[in-house]
Amino acid sequence: MMDAKADMIENEQEIAAYIELLTSEIPGEAAAFCTRFLRENDEKLSLNKATSAAFARCICRFLLHKKNKSRLGGIIADNGTIRKAVFGQLNTYKYSLVFILKRVFRMGNTALTKEVLELLTGNPFRDEAAKSYAREWSLEFLILETMKAPADYLNLSEKSLKIINQFLKEGEPD
Repeated sequence: MMDAKADMIENEQEIAAYIELLTSEIPGEAAAFCTRFLRENDEKLSLNKATSAAFARCICRFLLHKKNKSRLGGIIADNGTIRKAVFGQLNTYKYSLVFILKRVFRMGNTALTKEVLELLTGNPFRDEAAKSYAREWSLEFLILETMKAPADYLNLSEKSLKIINQFLKEGEPD
């Protein structure tokens, strides 16, 4: 029997293609599949960088699909399994995180913003010493890159800005 690392890495393209097909044809079923997939593999999500990144690429295939462009914020808000995995467990590509964070911040949901930033703070693949040009990411890098979006796009409330700045300055709020 293969180990989890080899199994996921060997099957990534097949799983990603299935997610792509489902998302194109039946986005609701793709969300259900991704949720089941994450739950069934919960103990494998943070095994190592390569395996975790393979899981992240599959889930981001769903999240960042053009069919989900207008639904991305809602998916993150409504699906705790996907939210916990993408932000708190997986070795998600930093620019995918930035793209998703822009959508989360833009929603103006301060509780969700705080939760997502807390998940990122506890992510096992976060590296606060990471340089901005490195594959690794720091929370500061993610926040600063996200905040480069035009102010009128993000449309942040004072409360949201306060939460974001607390994470930026202190790593986590009081």
